[in-house]
Amino acid sequence: MGKITVVDIVLRLLGAVIVGFAVGAQRARTSHPAGIRTHILVALGSCVVMVTSCILYEQTIAVFGTTPSDPARLGAQVINGIGFLGAGAILREGFTVRGLTTAASVWVVACLGLSVGMGYYVLTAVGTVIAFVTLVAFDGIQEKIRARSRSELDLQIECDHMGDIMVELSHLAERHFAKLLDLSFSRTPHNTYIISFRASFPPNGYESAQNAFRQELAGVSGMIRMENHNDHI
Repeated sequence: MGKITVVDIVLRLLGAVIVGFAVGAQRARTSHPAGIRTHILVALGSCVVMVTSCILYEQTIAVFGTTPSDPARLGAQVINGIGFLGAGAILREGFTVRGLTTAASVWVVACLGLSVGMGYYVLTAVGTVIAFVTLVAFDGIQEKIRARSRSELDLQIECDHMGDIMVELSHLAERHFAKLLDLSFSRTPHNTYIISFRASFPPNGYESAQNAFRQELAGVSGMIRMENHNDHI
């Protein structure tokens, strides 16, 4: 690797911005906690750290005539330290956890920032394309696989007392050995509550369990309406 010039520094920083924008734009489009600015800053900061490490390596040789014992130690600290930002993107909503993919994308962007900071443009470009395709294409594939999972119910209910309904919903899930996933809550202009969730049942005998679950849920006090989105898939 030759001496790092001003042009090299500018190109690497711009490459980091492109990496952060490409991945962050997809996360922002799907309304995830870490968007364009977060991913750009993570990639840019990682790139700055790696460029700094490269410059320190050159200056150590030029001034002291010796090779630094570990020129990659700054980059290693970035990989270890980026976890706090990823943890901030992970949210618990009811019985499920969201933000794991966003946390992973932040970590990947940090690694790509280190890569472009070292001047590995091909590695960075290929890594960015793979990360973007994974977030875009596999999201749709995952949803199709999930939609075709016959052992799951995709339900939305409207009720007038959310607390009582949630207690009954938990009891029903436990009684029918179901897992409640992707719970989300909202309030209507009529002061009623909307609860959306997926109920995953064991493969054996799931049809009877689903029917019993829906019938018992429909009879819970305070229930206004229930929609099964599986019928619309």
